[in-house]
Amino acid sequence: MSLNIELIIVLMAVITFSCRYIFFMKCFPVRLNHTTKKILEFTAPSVLTAMWVPIVFLGHKATENSLLTSPFLYAGLITLLAAYKLESTLNIVVVGMSTFVVISWLI
Repeated sequence: MSLNIELIIVLMAVITFSCRYIFFMKCFPVRLNHTTKKILEFTAPSVLTAMWVPIVFLGHKATENSLLTSPFLYAGLITLLAAYKLESTLNIVVVGMSTFVVISWLI
């Protein structure tokens, strides 16, 4: 049995929406204990780390560059420094993307 891709996307969206909606409904009170709330604080950084680590450390394999000449690595390092110094997320993203474009152009 094969499902078409549109149906799969719609089903994934419905499942994601329903799981998230439970926490915002007033008629279905869900209370999380303190430990669970503390653990969930690490969810966003964990997901973001799972996304950027392969790009930064394995992105050079998509091109002819080695890791030490990879624009992904240097743009990632400069973005980390920008995140440490700047508070605005938009500024951090602009610095990271600009750095990547400039380094890619130079290398």
